[in-house]
Amino acid sequence: MSDWLELFNAYRAPAQHIASLLLAAAGWRWGGGPERWMTAAFVLTMIMPLYLIRLAGGDTLAEYQWAYVTLDLIAAAIFTAVAVNANRNYPLWVAGFQLVAVGAHMVGALVPAVSPLALAILIIGPSYCQLLVLFAGFVRHVRRERQFGPYRAWRTSPSPIGGLTA
Repeated sequence: MSDWLELFNAYRAPAQHIASLLLAAAGWRWGGGPERWMTAAFVLTMIMPLYLIRLAGGDTLAEYQWAYVTLDLIAAAIFTAVAVNANRNYPLWVAGFQLVAVGAHMVGALVPAVSPLALAILIIGPSYCQLLVLFAGFVRHVRRERQFGPYRAWRTSPSPIGGLTA
């Protein structure tokens, strides 16, 4: 069992990166606006910077902590903007998971005694959940379009809060 766990740990990040790129390509080809925005934001804020930092000669999280916080904030802004405007449910989950990562950054900055493992799980872990939700949302979109035909990607007007309309 430990051999399988070591194998999983050795290839966990590259597998996530390859899956992200494949999902982004599929989203760009068969997805609507929300799928394109969500997968592009995921790849541009969570995958590409890791390789750019490695090319710059850095390899530790502590060296570029400010960059990771900034990128997580940018991703949260994009995911939230898409979530409130998309005619889909899954972007809300992706945005929620991103807010967990942003909250973990805040906890790490405010509470010096927090466990580094707990921070790593709360900062890195949501990206795996986001990838699964993005995949499920993409599959649901494709199935819905095949079954019912094209449908609008974005909300046409904001939904009324509490049943009040202007």
